[in-house]
Amino acid sequence: MEGVLNSIKIKVYYDKGLKEVTKKDSEEMVVSEGLNFALCLHFIFSSYPKIQKEFPPGQLGFLLNNKLPKEHDILEDGDEIKFVDSRN
Repeated sequence: MEGVLNSIKIKVYYDKGLKEVTKKDSEEMVVSEGLNFALCLHFIFSSYPKIQKEFPPGQLGFLLNNKLPKEHDILEDGDEIKFVDSRN
């Protein structure tokens, strides 16, 4: 069917500081193909609003497949996002 997006799975890893907020070391997310990195972060922050309260801008770092992501990077099946608290 034309115009229908397929789903992909990505894995999100949280470091020690974020685990206190999310109560998880990691989680698998099912998202629509074509989703960009920035929108995925928005979904994660919406799911865990306490992240933005506990971690001011610039305190968190992110890796996409062990590289610095760009805002408009398109996620692909099997991608891995890592959150890193710069305090650690």
